[in-house]
Formats: sequence, C-alpha cells, structure tokens
Amino acid sequence: MPNEIDIYQPRYLAEVVRSAPPVHTFLRDTFFTNVKTFTEEQVDIDLLKGDREMAAFVHPKLGAETMEPEGYETKSYKPPMVNPDLVTTAESYMHRAPGEILYSGRTPEQRAAEQLVREYKRLDDAISRREEWMCAQALTTGEIHVVGKGVNEVIDFGFTNKVVLTGTERWGQSGADVLGNLEDWTDTVYTNGFANVDRIICGRQALKLLKNDKGILEKMDNRRYQAGEFNARDLPNGVRYHGYLTDSGLEVYSYKEVYMDRVTDPAHPTLRRLIPDNMIVMISPDVGFMRAYGLCSYYNEAKQLITAETARLLHAYIAHKPERKVLEACTRPLPIPDKVDSWLVATVC
Repeated sequence: MPNEIDIYQPRYLAEVVRSAPPVHTFLRDTFFTNVKTFTEEQVDIDLLKGDREMAAFVHPKLGAETMEPEGYETKSYKPPMVNPDLVTTAESYMHRAPGEILYSGRTPEQRAAEQLVREYKRLDDAISRREEWMCAQALTTGEIHVVGKGVNEVIDFGFTNKVVLTGTERWGQSGADVLGNLEDWTDTVYTNGFANVDRIICGRQALKLLKNDKGILEKMDNRRYQAGEFNARDLPNGVRYHGYLTDSGLEVYSYKEVYMDRVTDPAHPTLRRLIPDNMIVMISPDVGFMRAYGLCSYYNEAKQLITAETARLLHAYIAHKPERKVLEACTRPLPIPDKVDSWLVATVC
C-alpha cells in the first residue's frame, strides 16, 4: 500500500528528532591554548630547557666565573593532514527537509543553503574530535600515532614523566599508597618539568580506587585534620569535578569523552575512552601548550592553487554524472606539548 497523505485531514508534524553526540574538546581548549598558524607545511620549534645552576662564589681579585650557555633543541614537525569531505546530490534539495511542513513555500535554494551550513558543521565537528584525540594521545603517551590512508608514522615529543605501578603497589592492592604516590609525583613534575601541577584527571577505574582508598578515607574522617573532601559536580565540556586533596594540593577530575577506534581492528570498531580507565594525568591548566596549524591548499575551478594560513580551509566544488556538490574541509593540526615534562602520567591499576 502506498504511503498516502490525506491533505484534508488535520495534521500535526512533530519536530524532527536529531540525535548526535556532543563534541567535547576539554583537553584541547584547556591545555593547548597557544594557537599558531604557519606559512609552511613544516613546523620548527626551538625547545629551551633551563637548569638550576647557582652562581659561584669567587675571590674579589679573581673576577667573575663564566656560566655555561643554555642549550636548546630544534624539533621539526610536519602536521598531518586531516581532510574529510561530504557529497550531497543536487536532487536531494528538491524534497521536503526533515521537520519542514508540507507547504512551506521554501525554495530548493533555501534548503540547499541550510543543508550547506549543517554539512560544514558536521565536517568541523569531525575535525574537532580528531584534534581532541590528538591532544589526548600527546598527554597520555607523549606520542601521536598518525595512521590512515597512505600514512603511518609516529610523532614523538620526548616525554619522560611516565609511571607504571606494578604488583602490590597498584592502587587497590595491599601495598598501595595513594597519597604518598600523589605527593611524590607532584615533586617529580616540579623537579623535572619546573611546573606545579594542581589537578589530576582520572580514568574511570583509577577514580574509583582513589575515592575508596582506605588511607584517604581515614584522613577525611579525622575531624582535627582537613585532608580534603569529595563533592562531585558536573562541569561543561564533558568534565566532572570530584573533590580536593589537601596534602598534595590536587583537584580531582574525570573526563567522559570517548572515541571510535577504527585502526586497531578495522572490522570491529571499538568505543574507547580518551583517558584510559587505569590511568591518571597530573597537570596544570597554566601550561599553555601549542596548537600548531600548517599551511593548507587546494586547486579551484580555474586550476589555480589556493593556499591559506588557517586552522580550517573549507571549499566546495561541483562534479557531474551524477550532479553533485562536494564539500571539503582541510586542516593540518598538531598539538605540541612544548614545555617538556611539565605534566605526569601514571598507570595506577
């Protein structure tokens, strides 16, 4: 039986239901805040790491003692290309759009303009998710594995503040010392990376073990000593605040965002968390890491090369047989944690 509509019957068109996951970019927007665009595909960064050398005592008649000059290391990165597109057939604009009343009077051109905005938004969202994944990889591993069509390489930032607890030292085991670990690791970051961390971002299992740790709970039950408190509340961008630990001066957070892993097993994509369940990241929002964007380019209809120093390069072109419009977004993003070892990652369980 055909799907017929009785135009004489009173009708109510319910609002179209759009179900799409939100785009959370907490890591990118909180820690990689120094955004720079470059006029080349290659990005060169001079990394200067100071020391703690003290000025020497000298006899007045012997004169000054010369200090060794600070060295620096130049690292060259090539931001990988992220280049999604969408194809929209021209005839799709001739039909009623989702949620549009039967006799709206809207023209195909109006529908096409609205569709164009929606599709550019979808491309931008996809790129933002990739950027957030890159930031998460840089923070949790010190590396970014660039694997895709025609590319397979590793960008290594030389990060060394990695801790892996083993045996009974793991959180939740008999020899665990959660508060002692946190205090030691805070000192490690200050010594190696010259930074004061003030928060930890916990994976799901690590958070459970921290909040149920006997040593922490006993200190919080001592009314003569304010060891901290757990008082959870949701924050924007997929983040949840859980409380504060006085001894180590750390705020406790978790981050809910997940991504679809299509690389490990392409036949069976897996939903994974950006912050692994068994891991914590100790960091400060004051690090101000760099988010670099390399040069993007494309050829226009006149076969002229168009280049842009920008975070997003959006363009459209027409193809025939069948008639279709291709919308394309291009970017070359690279989050660079340029303050070496100013954070710490620990696998705690």
